[in-house]
Amino acid sequence: MNPTTFARLYSIFNSKRWHDKEMHEVVFRNFCELLGNLNDKQQNLLLELAERYTWLTFTEYQGKLVHIFNTIIPEEEINNLSKIILFPVMKPKDEEVTKSGHGVLIILRGVRPFFERYNHLEFKEIEAFDKLELPFTLTDNERIFLLDDFLGTGDTIKSTIEKLLLNPNITLDKIRVITVASHQQAVNYMESIGVKYYTEIVTRKEISDHYSTPELEEKTAIMKEIEKLLPSKKYSFGYGQSEGLITLYRTPNNTFPIFWHDYEKNEVNYKAPFPRY
Repeated sequence: MNPTTFARLYSIFNSKRWHDKEMHEVVFRNFCELLGNLNDKQQNLLLELAERYTWLTFTEYQGKLVHIFNTIIPEEEINNLSKIILFPVMKPKDEEVTKSGHGVLIILRGVRPFFERYNHLEFKEIEAFDKLELPFTLTDNERIFLLDDFLGTGDTIKSTIEKLLLNPNITLDKIRVITVASHQQAVNYMESIGVKYYTEIVTRKEISDHYSTPELEEKTAIMKEIEKLLPSKKYSFGYGQSEGLITLYRTPNNTFPIFWHDYEKNEVNYKAPFPRY
């Protein structure tokens, strides 16, 4: 990697204050190694994407979650409630698997004392779909909050809501979706069915929705070349080709995989800037 590229990466870390974050040394070193394994055009694209990248540490993620509950959710939404049921976003077939929504449930246990406007109501955690099947019902002052860290293509939140609505006692007006970040695809789905959602960050396809012809085709071809370093094309351009650029306390697989997946160059294995395990 030439000095100009190094200086540009260092400037990105400075401007985004990434040098202040925990583990920034590891992320910076992995970025340097990755850039060193790319040609000039590939380096330029990766740096352009890095400039638009969102990185939240675990502490920052907790803060965003508290902000959603204390600020983004309108006061009139909670004043007349007596109970909030917390349920993780997941597909019915994944019910026995620990998903990111379960992680949000655990985080909420730690930050719930900081929910200043909720002292008057009860929180109840439910983690199984059968607990919300008939004869389960909701009173007028009860709501279900569906929780996840990141909504990507919208497939999972769609599966969750459709499963819940099989119970005629659960209606869309009593469902809320809470997530720190959502991809525009998921937002489009939620708006299309009229469910209320609260999120801090909305992401988009960071090549397809950012560039126009002929630059779009050029950037797409460059990313395909970069992805040849990956051992698998399973998550090419991110899960569902989401083209995401975000790391929360864990990087969603909707993010371009070169940022989170191990890769190989000249039979040497390397760690990505934001490794996902």
